[in-house]
Amino acid sequence: MILKVEHSTLFEYEEPIYETATEVRLHPRSGTGAQRCASFSLQVNPSATVFNYTDFYGNNVHHFNILQSHKQVHIMATSIIETLNHPASGPHEEDEIMLLDLLSESRYVHYDPAILALAAQFKPITDPWLKAMEICRHINDTFLYEPGVTDVHSTSAVVMALGRGVCQDFAHLMLAVCRHLGLPARYVSGYLYGGGSTPDGQDEASHAWCEIWCGKEKGWVGFDPTHKTLVVDDRYIKIGSGRDYGDVPPVRGTYKGASSEKMSVSVRVSALELTPGEIRQHNT
Repeated sequence: MILKVEHSTLFEYEEPIYETATEVRLHPRSGTGAQRCASFSLQVNPSATVFNYTDFYGNNVHHFNILQSHKQVHIMATSIIETLNHPASGPHEEDEIMLLDLLSESRYVHYDPAILALAAQFKPITDPWLKAMEICRHINDTFLYEPGVTDVHSTSAVVMALGRGVCQDFAHLMLAVCRHLGLPARYVSGYLYGGGSTPDGQDEASHAWCEIWCGKEKGWVGFDPTHKTLVVDDRYIKIGSGRDYGDVPPVRGTYKGASSEKMSVSVRVSALELTPGEIRQHNT
């Protein structure tokens, strides 16, 4: 499947601000076996020189500074991605230090008593893939999708207590259960194409799910506790991954000034009909 993503982020300020420093994680991953990014462009207004680097988790990070005073910043990221509906064949390898890192608690992933009790019911399952699938299914069946009851700083413990939340919350909850049971698990940010990315078919600015290490034979497998399909397929576009949301926020930054900030986000994901030659042209 060939998909195009247009992701617009607008920051507005009532009074002029200055010395903006911004990081952007919107470049889709490439060479993961399940997708390839054919092209990516990032436009910033006011104009700024954009630099980039690869972080510890392999995510492509763009960053820029706007020193002069301004009252708005508009960031437009446009991508064309080719996704596949079948995983890369094994055996798979992963760095042991990375796997250990993804077994630990993190900023938004906590092992509180309620999560430990939830995890206990899946302990008898020995196969990693089956264990992850049953955890994903349980969260999807039990927790209610309800925007507005949590925010980007809500932890897995908060979600467990509320019994509701959004995709980011359910991903954090699944990470907590899997890691406590010895399954390395990472948070994934990205997009979901087709019919809206929420359970009731509405569009989201972005989407979040999990990847679980299921051993060398299967490698990293994507699970989505927000949707009934449960397993990630070629409708999903991966931007990046990390321990939790804190490692892969789409846009974050700082500025100098006393003004309040208003952020507006708009995302459009569409399917394209391109030949292999046309895809290669986008990659040049």
